[in-house]
Amino acid sequence: MQPAMIGLEIHQQLNTKKLFCNCPSEIGEGKPDIVVMRRLRASAGETGETDIAAEYEMKKGKHFIYNCHHRSTCAVELDEEPIHQLNPEALRAVLQAAITVGSTPVDRIQVMRKAVIDGSNTSGFQRTALVATGGAITTSPGEVRIATICVEEDSAKIEKESPDYTEFNLSRLGIPLIEMATEPDIKSPEQVREAAEHIGMVLRSTGKVKRGLGTIRQDINVSIPEGARVEIKGAQDLKLLPKIAELEIRRQKMLVQIAAELQKRKAKVEEEIHDITSLFHNTESALIKEAISKGGRILAIKLRGFAGLIKTEIQPDRRLGKEFSEYARRAAGVGGAMHSDELPKQGITEKEKIAAHLKLGPQDSFLFVADEKEKARKALEAIIQRARQAIKGIPKEVRKANPDGTTHFLRPMPGSARMYPETDIGLITPSLEGIHKPELLTDKAANYEKLGLAKDLARQMSRSDIAGDFERFAAGLRNIEPAYIATTMLTAEKQVKTRTGLDVQVSTQEYRLIFERLNIGRLSKEAVFEVLVEKAKGHDFEEALRKYESLPDEELEKRIRRIAAENKGLSQSALIGKAMQQLRGKADGKKIAEMMKGLSG
Repeated sequence: MQPAMIGLEIHQQLNTKKLFCNCPSEIGEGKPDIVVMRRLRASAGETGETDIAAEYEMKKGKHFIYNCHHRSTCAVELDEEPIHQLNPEALRAVLQAAITVGSTPVDRIQVMRKAVIDGSNTSGFQRTALVATGGAITTSPGEVRIATICVEEDSAKIEKESPDYTEFNLSRLGIPLIEMATEPDIKSPEQVREAAEHIGMVLRSTGKVKRGLGTIRQDINVSIPEGARVEIKGAQDLKLLPKIAELEIRRQKMLVQIAAELQKRKAKVEEEIHDITSLFHNTESALIKEAISKGGRILAIKLRGFAGLIKTEIQPDRRLGKEFSEYARRAAGVGGAMHSDELPKQGITEKEKIAAHLKLGPQDSFLFVADEKEKARKALEAIIQRARQAIKGIPKEVRKANPDGTTHFLRPMPGSARMYPETDIGLITPSLEGIHKPELLTDKAANYEKLGLAKDLARQMSRSDIAGDFERFAAGLRNIEPAYIATTMLTAEKQVKTRTGLDVQVSTQEYRLIFERLNIGRLSKEAVFEVLVEKAKGHDFEEALRKYESLPDEELEKRIRRIAAENKGLSQSALIGKAMQQLRGKADGKKIAEMMKGLSG
């Protein structure tokens, strides 16, 4: 059997102003300046068709609340003003990444509108533009081709969600994203992580991307030969990518097996929805009693040929029945659904009574929802569609990654009807003038190793924000080992915190003053920690430098002689310890020891 086909879509925020306005790309915090409420609806595109995913979202009937912060939100994000021209700095960053992986820029860039009515875009669509195609990256199992490279606007950030509404922070909307999508060339879960890591490294090599939690997102597309493409969104942890891919492959294989058995049984999902509330007149189930007391109804459907299969585990602790419930929750906001395979449960003992009422055979199942009548009906309609898909095999859908590597249903896979041209700005002709391939971080790390940095230290420094400062210090200060400079810049602040409990932040200029004094012998390595502790305590930094300035050799020798004379009878090691204690930070420890040994000799 052919292996699974896996593709990646990497979405990385760019460190520029927003894509279609002049607002800074910052996430607003605290109390919003204004709050806006909207509703969105799906409409037909240029083809006359309405996108299936947009229509699905509209049927939920939700409204959306947008929290706006003046500094990072304007009328463009509120869809009260047409977009401005596409940010040229963001486009240059995308083009730089494109040529780095060998992609070819398109002749003309057409900004497109992509229908999205889950509330994450106030306009009801996301703007995206194809910038380049082709190219490849190299992984240890082989080459992974790049399909497309796009620039697009990020969506608003969800802050709160309920069945009736979603509350967003609008300031994230419009932050530029580079989207790099691969062909389905990835053949194993392990290769997923390697490919994602390599693409992330390429993007960081440009120096134009944001860093930190939430600035990069990985979507995985997975399909097996007998199935259909499933897109998994929201994977942020590189370490989790192989497990997500592995568990999705397992899920799809189990769904294929279930479909084969259902087809063998000639399974059928009946469309009729039955009200079975009267069967629970004397129920002992607190769950059912509560639903009925609130005016709810118990509605059920027949699943011919499904007996025993709804409880089949398709991912760890996740069964086919769980997927049915997810469709119900997403469509109608109900708590879930119950099915005959899992009864008795929650005090529900009416299984046989329900089966007899519905006239079920030994291979048949039933499924019911307890809620407001309209919500229960809407939930069961969604389950009917999912159960019919179960007979066919794997549904095309978009899923969300869970923290344990499993996934849950988000929405149907969108179709081609969702895309149509943006009319507020014209075509853009890309130019590569002045755009050059950056030095890859892997090459940078290799060069640092040649300077004497250990492999892990070189890798850490190459990926840090202070790499440029390190390079300038290492090139201009020849009397200090580059490895010492790198270690100090990467760990000194943490060492102060660990050893004293004090926080300290050291600026580039302050590191420059430290290293320049080290370079000419006016400061010892031992004194660096003491200087930073003084700064952490709130003392003046330059005064601390003067306080711990190294003693001239003549003065140092004079003090060592005095210590030796005042402590006659002590062993050489004890004298060295005494000198180290009294001259701490005023001279290099090695020099103190050598001078004391010279006196003793």
